[in-house]
Amino acid sequence: MKLSILLKSIYSNAIFFSGIASKVFSSKNKSGSFLILMYHRVMLPRKTTQPGMYVSPDTFNQHLKFLSERFTVVSLKELSAILKDNKDVSFDRPVCVITFDDGWKDFYDYAFPLLQKYNLPATVFLPTSYIGTNNKFWTDVFANLLLLKRNISLDFKIESEFSETLIQLDNLHGSYESKLEHGIEILKKFPRIQIIKFLDELSTIWGISEVGDRDFMSWSEVDEMKSTGIISYGSHTVSHEILTTITEDEVRNELVDSRNELLEKGVMDRSCQSFCYPNGGFSHEITEMVRDSGYHIAVTTKGGWNHSDENLVTLNRVGIHQDMASTVPLFASKIAGFI
Repeated sequence: MKLSILLKSIYSNAIFFSGIASKVFSSKNKSGSFLILMYHRVMLPRKTTQPGMYVSPDTFNQHLKFLSERFTVVSLKELSAILKDNKDVSFDRPVCVITFDDGWKDFYDYAFPLLQKYNLPATVFLPTSYIGTNNKFWTDVFANLLLLKRNISLDFKIESEFSETLIQLDNLHGSYESKLEHGIEILKKFPRIQIIKFLDELSTIWGISEVGDRDFMSWSEVDEMKSTGIISYGSHTVSHEILTTITEDEVRNELVDSRNELLEKGVMDRSCQSFCYPNGGFSHEITEMVRDSGYHIAVTTKGGWNHSDENLVTLNRVGIHQDMASTVPLFASKIAGFI
């Protein structure tokens, strides 16, 4: 265990077993505040999985048990109705909403059965061009390319207007995890279409062909989960573009086209049309376009609890992943704001 995680574990145990976290939850509830949790994946980890992207099935089971005992877990639709009617969010217990980004297949495999076990609702935000396809996020393509890259440096000459970036990516140093994180930060600065070109060039330079299993849900899996009444869906755009890196017309297309497809397929509830900003990227202009496109509520990656007077299209969420939430004390301390 990393020293930083060990220290957080000791600290969180003190916070949890002293009752301090419970007092925070009670005070939040009395003030009308509510919590939205942000998950991505529930899975058995692989080397190519970014540490901040998953929790294990056992960990998620612990989280749901804790939430079912200490919180009133409501659907995003229920929360939206309360906020739109300017009603008091306070219940007997603090209010929590569970959300998942991206529509990974492992949500169907691991998270959905556990949500059924505890009968707790969750909202999944879908990037429509990935659902029911073998398409992959560029971050995962890069992770796989990096894993398969030979350690021996190749002697080649890059002839490209973006050669400087390609050379940076070819010369990443450190552990696999640090190279992955650094490489993703380099690539995030570019529009997705350019990132795909970078990855195609790296694939050629490194002599690697991208292969792999289906990453995302099928539409039949989406429908099956929706039919249970505990899983609802919102938009995560069409192509998972970071909206702050593309033009206004492109943003509008991402918002409208994804919304229309989800409504046409009967996946998104017309009375609660929800949206999630890919990578948390938004601006005032983008939030106005979200409203104008017909969405009632939208969530960000900004951390912290929310209050009933929050802007409904820039709601905060508390991000959860394995390193920071592998035990109940860590989880409780994280959502209470101590770590």
